[in-house]
Amino acid sequence: MMGSPSQPGWMITNSTPAKYAELHSADEASQALQFASKHKLALVVKSTGHDFFGRSVSKGSFLLWTHKMTSTEWHESFTPQGCTTDAGSAVSLGAGVQFWQLYQEAAQRELKVVGGTCLTVGHVGFTLGGGYGDASRMYGSGATNLVEAEVVLADGRVVIANKCNDHTDLFRALRGGGGAFGLVTKATYRTYPKPSFEGHIHGRISGDATEGLTKFLAWYAAVVEQGLAKHFGSMLFIREKDVMSEINTVGLSLKDCSRIAKPLGLPCTASSQSWPPPEVVRSNVVGVEGWVDDWEVKSSSSYHTQSLSRYFRLDHIRTDGLRQEFSQTLVRIAKSLGGRSVILSLNYGLGHGSETALRDVADTTVHPDVATAIGTVKLDLTVAHDKLGQKAASDHFAVDQKAYANHVSTRNQLDALLVGSGSYYNEGDYSDEDWQNRYWGFNYAELKRTKSKYDPGNVFTCHQCVGSDAPACSRRLSAKTTEAAENARVNFVIV
Repeated sequence: MMGSPSQPGWMITNSTPAKYAELHSADEASQALQFASKHKLALVVKSTGHDFFGRSVSKGSFLLWTHKMTSTEWHESFTPQGCTTDAGSAVSLGAGVQFWQLYQEAAQRELKVVGGTCLTVGHVGFTLGGGYGDASRMYGSGATNLVEAEVVLADGRVVIANKCNDHTDLFRALRGGGGAFGLVTKATYRTYPKPSFEGHIHGRISGDATEGLTKFLAWYAAVVEQGLAKHFGSMLFIREKDVMSEINTVGLSLKDCSRIAKPLGLPCTASSQSWPPPEVVRSNVVGVEGWVDDWEVKSSSSYHTQSLSRYFRLDHIRTDGLRQEFSQTLVRIAKSLGGRSVILSLNYGLGHGSETALRDVADTTVHPDVATAIGTVKLDLTVAHDKLGQKAASDHFAVDQKAYANHVSTRNQLDALLVGSGSYYNEGDYSDEDWQNRYWGFNYAELKRTKSKYDPGNVFTCHQCVGSDAPACSRRLSAKTTEAAENARVNFVIV
């Protein structure tokens, strides 16, 4: 899906790997990578497979599956290898840990760990792309909270990357540069005491869509200018006729939250402190262990047909005139989406956040806009697998020219409104031809050098990954190497 007249899209039906190895340790990952290198195999890495662009699957490839690496270790204090300074309380996670597991264990310890809102997402891909959750403006991103990673390189070497040892350049690349540098088998993150109160401001903002959004933007600009942005996250849905708030809060009392929310005409309500929250269901309804949000249940069999994101700053909404233009543009886009929404995500960016949130942002390689952005405008349009009919069973079907033209129109309108703005790597635009600058800005040159140092053969390659603008490798899992895989004497399981 998400193809263009010049760029083929992708679907599971024509992206099936030829073989996969179920990994349980860094040693097994090392053996698998050496095996892949020896036989010149096309390689992909997968934990949960949530990537919008299908980067975790590829036709004819050898897939390394980290989903079963679910170990956790909680530390009252943690000192990264080679460092002399304690990083504070932390948790070390195997590459297969999903957020439902992380949040469940954190709740038992009355701790807070930065993660995403989708409970079945894994932490590694989240963090490699930057990683933003509802409380990121208070506590930081996945990338800023990463303090150490165990990484298996393309040649099979297992290294520890942090800011103190010989792999500081690799560590920076892992903090927002994507998955093109190595296979992460374990990552360690800072943890925080559980906040005393978390709330939400949910409901319809009065007025039509333009009026409602303009009202919200005036309110949000005032919140930012008062130094309160660190308390707010989650999103706003801009529809054709109205605006719905799903804002979440952290670090405010109910009284203060209610006072601040009053101009929106919406109540502030305490969030559930129980785990699992009442709105989740057992995720075995989609065939996997754990918990899943009820709104996620059908997502496991859907494809993204359009996605893009653009960061915005306080400067974009500071005056009445700017807010009116912003609102009119987003509502005009919403009216072209056939009943679906434009999303305003407050937490995709750390601008005007807390000292904690901003502490390490300069030591990440995400787009520089993240340090000043107060949110992101994004499209996240999907279609259920069962709605595709015969198309789902076909390797080829034509690009929907009308949908693509609308996508280009949307992109052009946002680029005119938010001139030069960057994009969140994990939720970008599949057909963006300027993706290097869009995702990483001036950091791309550094990332390209790091890629050349640690993966000169471009083994870890994928759509819009660092280094994928170089000549593509022609590796494929041929019949000969399939036979080699089946007969190999290795200590990992090839299926």
